[in-house]
Amino acid sequence: MRDFRSRTKRLGTAVLMTSLALAVPAAVTGTANANPNSARVKVSGTASCERFEDATVTQVTITPEGKQAKAVQLSSDDPKESYSLAFTEVPSGKGLPSKAKVQCQDSDGDPLTYTVKFNLTRPATSSETQTLNLK
Repeated sequence: MRDFRSRTKRLGTAVLMTSLALAVPAAVTGTANANPNSARVKVSGTASCERFEDATVTQVTITPEGKQAKAVQLSSDDPKESYSLAFTEVPSGKGLPSKAKVQCQDSDGDPLTYTVKFNLTRPATSSETQTLNLK
């Protein structure tokens, strides 16, 4: 006579191990989202120099109130460019009053700038990205 209990026990162990192997990656994937309670915020979007004739974007600088400014150099022939800057220690609630300065250059090489005021805030969702399109 065969002992089916031993075979069933091995099958049960194999099913348990397979379940655990599948559950661990799912748990890791689930924690990949940003923590909405995190003080880290990434500001990203597009900066446009289309308000000026024949100008391209060269730099975006963001200065949160009471914090050090951060800038990204953009070198392209396009009047519109994507950018991204990360900030830490952004308080919850109202956030930080901030200024975004867009620097452009016209076809003669002359600098052109404009400034946009906004609040740097933690997004309410699980994303850490605040979208800010500058036009």
